[in-house]
Amino acid sequence: MEKIVLDSAIKFGAGRYRQEKGLLEKCGKEIARFSKKAFLVAGPRAFDAVKEKLLPSLEAAGVDYTTELYTGVCSFEAAREFADKCLEAGCDEVVGIGGGKIMDFSKAVAETAGLGTVNIPTSIATCAAFTTMSVMYTPEGAKKTCWRFEHEIDAVLVDLDVIAKCPIRYAAAGILDAMAKKIEIQNGKPKMYLTENKIDLFSAYKMAEYTYEVLEEFGPQAIEDIRKQKVTKAVADITFINIAVTGVIANITKSFSQSALGHMMYDGVRTHFTQEAKGALHGEIVAVALFTQLYYNRLSEDKEALKLFMKGMDMPLSLKELGVEPTEKNLDTLEAYLIDSPYVEQSEESYKLLHEAMKQMI
Repeated sequence: MEKIVLDSAIKFGAGRYRQEKGLLEKCGKEIARFSKKAFLVAGPRAFDAVKEKLLPSLEAAGVDYTTELYTGVCSFEAAREFADKCLEAGCDEVVGIGGGKIMDFSKAVAETAGLGTVNIPTSIATCAAFTTMSVMYTPEGAKKTCWRFEHEIDAVLVDLDVIAKCPIRYAAAGILDAMAKKIEIQNGKPKMYLTENKIDLFSAYKMAEYTYEVLEEFGPQAIEDIRKQKVTKAVADITFINIAVTGVIANITKSFSQSALGHMMYDGVRTHFTQEAKGALHGEIVAVALFTQLYYNRLSEDKEALKLFMKGMDMPLSLKELGVEPTEKNLDTLEAYLIDSPYVEQSEESYKLLHEAMKQMI
């Protein structure tokens, strides 16, 4: 397991955040704040979803651009390749367009090139558009490291018309990924108290409590509205929670203590079962792992309510549904991965508790 060294400075998120209907038509003026020639890096489907309104907006604002489509993983090798393309084209800002993978990749490309980033997320599946880090993988898709940056993102621009047309699967995954923050910050504790925690972590926890409550109450309505491709208050509220508020929580904790067994299980699945779980979304893997996290927090009584909530949004509920057979060998592999993390107390009692917790994903 990598040794994690955290910068003492907190980077709260994005210098500018805008979220509204029809924002694509105004993105040109926003991007012009940072760029005269932008390097657009996008997923193919995401680019198709925004190009008819985004490109004229750039042209009207006097922003030149070059476009590169990308379908691979966020790796150092690919970031170097695209950073070279960016600099060779004379670009002065990276603009990411797509889901969480592209959001992380755009930041990595910009960091490699020594430039800033404007992100235009096309889904609310993760808060990656807002966080001051990128999850890095090997070219084959196994988790490698978290690359934490020393500065904030320049801007995050969210067009609600685009979000409302995103498949509900991505929205549901984002809701659970955001709800996970509360459960994971509690790692190993049924209760959190300020007297026992640093103020930054406890502040993040109280924010996570609030987001959990909002998502639990209004998340299902947002899913139904997105199913109908309608921009409603519920959709706008959940979008803000999933991207901006959850991003702030991640940034306050430096993308460390806000994640625990749920996100570590995600890393383990991506590392050891790269092909088997290739079709599973980030938030789906994290959500299933929350059953283990709840048990480890000594809150096993909360499992059924969470399971019912997830079932209502047609989410996977087990390792098998993620593509990973829950054999004893596979469970042992993931358990060993968790034990080698900073989130498992090194004691016999903790190991025993974790061993029982692993069975919650079957």
